[in-house]
Amino acid sequence: MIQDPTTILIVSLLAGSLGIDRFMLGDTGLGIGKLLTCGGFGIWAIVDWFLVMGRAREVNFQKISTLI
Repeated sequence: MIQDPTTILIVSLLAGSLGIDRFMLGDTGLGIGKLLTCGGFGIWAIVDWFLVMGRAREVNFQKISTLI
């Protein structure tokens, strides 16, 4: 399922320290890492606010390219 980058950003802002944004993108390992460290003690969660929209676009592009 294709994810809207804006939705991923909102989830990251609200619950990024729990890793929910990474679970939604299919990055299970990173999601577990964020969950166990509370978002890298807050630092990882803040960095992800700037990176997660680009990652969502990459995942969407990969999903679309596999359909072609």
